[in-house]
Amino acid sequence: MLLDSHMFSSTRSRAELRKRLYQTFKNKGVLDTLKVQLRNQLIQELKSPHPAPRPPDGTSGTLLLSACNSMVADHLRAAGYEYTLSVFCPESGLCKDKVCITKEDLLQILQCSPSSAFFRSMVKSTVNVR
Repeated sequence: MLLDSHMFSSTRSRAELRKRLYQTFKNKGVLDTLKVQLRNQLIQELKSPHPAPRPPDGTSGTLLLSACNSMVADHLRAAGYEYTLSVFCPESGLCKDKVCITKEDLLQILQCSPSSAFFRSMVKSTVNVR
């Protein structure tokens, strides 16, 4: 009888410990970080056996891809979508706290004149979503 109560107590304390550990990790953001890392690793594994398609012009397209990813990241940051940004950045290879291509760089790639009204409005504009 003593053995049975000890096993029940041990099982209950393990379950309680597991629950507390889960809550601690969740509250500190460790679980979200692990989920992002696992998602990124899974995506990388799924991508690895297949070479990336090349753009029709035969170039690598890395500048265009970087520009597009930077635009999306900039929008997510400006809109306050922090969780989506934390998932998008590792998947796209961007650093969350660093902008790879600025709006000014992108506008230069698009050959917009810095003296144009469009250029000035794009540089000054912010997203007012929230």
